[in-house]
Amino acid sequence: MANVTMFVWNNFINDARVLREATALTEMGHTVTIIAKRELDELHLKSAEKVRDGIYVNRVTKIELPKFILRKIKSSVLSKHLPNAFLMCKMVMLARKTDTDIYHAHDLNTLMQGIISSKLRLKRKPLIYDSHEVQTSRTHYSFEKIYRLEKFLLKFTDHTIVENDTRAEYHADLYGTKPTAVHNYSELYDINLVDEFPLRDTYKIPEDEKIVLYQGGMQEGRGLFKLLDAFKDIKGGKLVMIGDGKERLNLIDYHKELGMEDRVIFIDRVPYKELRSYTKAADIGIQFLENTNFNHYSASSNKMFEYIMAHVPVIGSRLPEIEAVIKGQEVGLTVEPGDTDDLKAKLQQLIDDDDLRNEFKDNTKIAKHIYNWDKEKNVLKKMYKKWQ
Repeated sequence: MANVTMFVWNNFINDARVLREATALTEMGHTVTIIAKRELDELHLKSAEKVRDGIYVNRVTKIELPKFILRKIKSSVLSKHLPNAFLMCKMVMLARKTDTDIYHAHDLNTLMQGIISSKLRLKRKPLIYDSHEVQTSRTHYSFEKIYRLEKFLLKFTDHTIVENDTRAEYHADLYGTKPTAVHNYSELYDINLVDEFPLRDTYKIPEDEKIVLYQGGMQEGRGLFKLLDAFKDIKGGKLVMIGDGKERLNLIDYHKELGMEDRVIFIDRVPYKELRSYTKAADIGIQFLENTNFNHYSASSNKMFEYIMAHVPVIGSRLPEIEAVIKGQEVGLTVEPGDTDDLKAKLQQLIDDDDLRNEFKDNTKIAKHIYNWDKEKNVLKKMYKKWQ
């Protein structure tokens, strides 16, 4: 059995995807060490800990100059690039000290660490590149720069993983080889065994109002400002938004501008293990991605599968991977990406139509047995068998 070292560019607190993959590898008998990062305001997080049997995390602290110096100098090199480069070096040093048979880099910002650790040595080790996003087509990313960098770094990898078949085809068109698609499905579980969080009692939501839930990152391109616009005139529903991100405070300000303080509830990010208890309380789940780049266009949306696993009907953007699930399994309604009027109409329809909502709810109970990690993890295991 192998020792696997994974790199992630986060603190590995809520990274459910990587934890699922690591757990699948321990089922094969592998031991997984995850090298993560820790910001200066996260020093309360343990630098090293055992996550579960066979899975360990080591967090490398990111060193930055004091803010009063950065305010005076105002240099992106000093404030961002040098601290990141130093952090990457520390990750590599730790990775090379770890007894490792296979390296696994999650996303482009850890691929260099993976290459230096696995290939710049007398006896080279296998390296897997696991790209959770379409790196060449993301908000504020330069296609040419990322394309040239990714194309060069891919020469040093032994296998590539992407999120779904749409992205696999795109990758093949760009680079000439088709990667393995490993979908980010929710693990299979029985929602009836989950204790429901008392959303209605806690936030005084009347029984005759339906709970419409958005859970996930509050980032640009998620359609969240338009969701607020659409919800402004909705009758019989309360919008609950769970998560954090760069746009969270702006969304809170915007909902106040719209006079929606009594219509929208904002809840801070919930630990992943607890999130399903909140999801269970919802009547409708929202995934209103905007078609602003290929990364969004091709998204499968892990939150959609989390809604389905909790038997919550979905309203999702009419994008290929999302639409294939919602329409194919009849678990909800689709809307034109970015179309506020369409979203408003579908929201009101699903809030008002109890029979339709219950029909979709029943269909999620079938769909969850098709789209779940318990089945999908076998794709990852099969790929790893070549190095056993």
